[in-house]
Amino acid sequence: MRAMTRLLNAAMLCALVAITLPAQARESDLTQAIDVRADRSEFDEQAGTQTLSGNVEITQGTLRIEADEIAIKLKDSALHTIAGTGKPIRFEQENESGELMRGEAGSILYDAIAGTLTLEGSATLSQPRQNLVSERIVFDARTQKVIAEGGGNTGRVSIQIMPPSSADSK
Repeated sequence: MRAMTRLLNAAMLCALVAITLPAQARESDLTQAIDVRADRSEFDEQAGTQTLSGNVEITQGTLRIEADEIAIKLKDSALHTIAGTGKPIRFEQENESGELMRGEAGSILYDAIAGTLTLEGSATLSQPRQNLVSERIVFDARTQKVIAEGGGNTGRVSIQIMPPSSADSK
């Protein structure tokens, strides 16, 4: 039973990873039930690792994460890391205004000790009126800083900022 409790706590933290992204995520999502679905789940209590694989879907309110595989690593019964891969791994969530935020990458790594979320492999973050494309994007939850590093064909970071619409200025 302790293992199941730790698993559920880890799954909850996994779903909350996307909420730490630099945007105003919908706060009411935090009070919603977390649903995790996958083709396969394996918990290795001795190693402290929960692995979800095959069509992994995690939802909590408006938050949705889709991946091929997610591995949750516990250390001393506490969350240590969450690593996900996909072709690509995708996530989306509404902000408080009901606008959709989206992102995707080849892999995602959340380090609970360092408080960092790293998106790698054709990483994109799309928020209302702003898009960021880079080979690697790192968000530090403690300092609230986003670092994007180029790579791939151009070796550059691409940012697009849309001007406010006439409705925004009212």
